Amino acid sequence: MATGKLIGSSVDPTLTTGFGQYFWLVKYTAEATGLLSEIKIKSPGSYNVKVAVYADNAGEPGALLAKKNTSTAVVAGWNTIALENSCLVIQGTDYWEAVITENAILYYHASSTARRWKSATYSGFTFPDPAGTGFTSDAGAAAGELGFGVLVVSPSGISQPIAYGTPKLSLSIKPPGYQQAIAYGTPTVTVETAGITIYPPGLQVVIAYGAPALRYPQTISPPGLNVPIAYGTLTLTFSGAAVIYVPGHQQSLAYGTPTILKYVFHLILDGRYNIESPETNRAYVIGRDVYGNPVYGEAHDSGESDLVGERLDFQPDPAVPTEAQAGDVAAAVLAKMRLTKARGVILIPYNCGQELWDVVQITDAGANQPAVKFRVVGLRFEYSPRQARYQHKLILGAP
Repeated sequence: MATGKLIGSSVDPTLTTGFGQYFWLVKYTAEATGLLSEIKIKSPGSYNVKVAVYADNAGEPGALLAKKNTSTAVVAGWNTIALENSCLVIQGTDYWEAVITENAILYYHASSTARRWKSATYSGFTFPDPAGTGFTSDAGAAAGELGFGVLVVSPSGISQPIAYGTPKLSLSIKPPGYQQAIAYGTPTVTVETAGITIYPPGLQVVIAYGAPALRYPQTISPPGLNVPIAYGTLTLTFSGAAVIYVPGHQQSLAYGTPTILKYVFHLILDGRYNIESPETNRAYVIGRDVYGNPVYGEAHDSGESDLVGERLDFQPDPAVPTEAQAGDVAAAVLAKMRLTKARGVILIPYNCGQELWDVVQITDAGANQPAVKFRVVGLRFEYSPRQARYQHKLILGAP
């Protein structure tokens, strides 16, 4: 969620003589709705402060909403003080920021606003709840304090292109041309689908309502593609009783808690596979040392030779000077042969997380591929709005 200023003046404050050892309150109107969790205060030097936030009660400080009773050291410039608890503030509502300091110098804003103060001893002071009485009051310069917290975006209306549920209406209809001053009949609306949430027309909601559960596989249409009907088969399950909100009612919190259950697999639209034994399953490399004597090295894939018999390949390489290096070259020859063992291509719905060289496991019963692993050695993306095509072609190789 976004964090920003909720209450306080937007004008940069200037240094002015203030009140040390005074319980000091300044009235502000909230600029936004959110959870206020910290106070920013500008200080001319190093000393200790305590801060709080009060509700407004008929133009006077009322109930204590949030506080920091622990003495906090500040330095010259702007300081951020985390409150002991957060409180909800509503845009357009009045609140009182409170501060008590050790010394008599503070920053002030030039704008005029309501102020309240009374003498108080800093040591051992805790903010009372409610603020109480006995304050001196005037309308002077505002203190250099700002209230910050998490901004909450409230829905301004619900755009609902189709009805939720299946309503049945039974009406008493008068003949055409019949003039009547009042309505005839009493319409009855019955919603047959139970356990759903119905919202009033005109209430716009930018996030999901209720707790939908999405079950895969399904085909997801690309962002920005205007699709009049759903792709694939989508199952939505709503839990809890139906909730109806009053039109025009401002609600600052999210409606419901959506839950998405996703199984990590992808539908294969089409596929071709080729799995063969390598042409070579035993490699024998002959090199030559610095004295001209032959050196030998070999590598053997016993699993493949058990299946199809031994397929031997001799590789003379005079540039190989030791038996260890000859063995490494032989192992490299077999590794190269293994890369030719498995090949194929599959067509899947677009997967934004697919990357080159990923190892994928494919189960395709129609092609006799039970949990066979391949490595993605090539990618091709196909997008055609006219044909409603949005898919990936994966070129496969040995893992």
